[in-house]
Amino acid sequence: MSIDIVTAFFDMGRDGWSGFERGNARYIEYFRFWARLRNRVVVYTSPEFAPRVEAIRDAFGLADRTTVVAVPDVHALDADMYRRIDAAMGQDIGLNFHKDIRRPESWSAKYNYFMAMKSYFIVDAIEKGLVDGTVAWMDFGFNHGGGGGLIDATEFDFEWRHDFAPKVHLFLAEDMDAGRPIFDIVRTMDVYVQGNVIVAPAALWPEFRRLTREAMLSLTRCGLCDDDQTLAVMTWRERPDLFELHRVQHWYDAVKCFGGEHLSVAASEPRRSRLYRSNKYRARIFLAEGRYRLAWRQIANYFRKRP
Repeated sequence: MSIDIVTAFFDMGRDGWSGFERGNARYIEYFRFWARLRNRVVVYTSPEFAPRVEAIRDAFGLADRTTVVAVPDVHALDADMYRRIDAAMGQDIGLNFHKDIRRPESWSAKYNYFMAMKSYFIVDAIEKGLVDGTVAWMDFGFNHGGGGGLIDATEFDFEWRHDFAPKVHLFLAEDMDAGRPIFDIVRTMDVYVQGNVIVAPAALWPEFRRLTREAMLSLTRCGLCDDDQTLAVMTWRERPDLFELHRVQHWYDAVKCFGGEHLSVAASEPRRSRLYRSNKYRARIFLAEGRYRLAWRQIANYFRKRP
């Protein structure tokens, strides 16, 4: 079955994010990389970017498969949720709770708000009759213009089709841990769900939206905040019957392994496991503190527990 795609792009000041600088022009090029897809695509963006998005799809002969929805003030779409996110993130204790305060989910209310709004845009497109059937969220910057692993933009000149079961399909970077406290996931910033692609039938998106919004509000009531990847874990815990989980190896696998098998990938080293990363992280901390016995214990733990 064909898949309708919804995506969105707004200026969040990325070019000023130290260590995570990606300007608006770069994101427009990221979109151009996959914009040859022949699927119906709906793009939510601010008025200044709308003509550029339309021109890209038109250049590929896909103007009739494209709808651009101009949104003058994205923060007004769910002003109450944005206010709560901004309040929760406006205190130092919340910032310093995160392991890596450089990452935008630690300090940017705009970023976390936008990540939580992905399902809003899809539900809005469904209600407007712009999409139906199987509907996918795809990040505007999906694959980072070839830097994410898929290397040939011309190979996106196809219609993405796959017979997904009537569930909300999440693609996992790590196996779900049903018992781990959410506050610990927020603190360590570990990633279970890849938020760049989510697929579901149109009928299930409103419930997923409701669960996502409630998950964000639950965090803010505790003075915490995080992006859509943690919110997805929370929605799955609340309604596991709604979901089908797919453990994948790469950030592009939601497309590559489910209808885009022809897409060429760059050669890469095998992905390190969470066990490796966590033991390495703790070992480096202990070494920096001069606690050498504990550092060597972390290294030994990795070799003892690895498969």
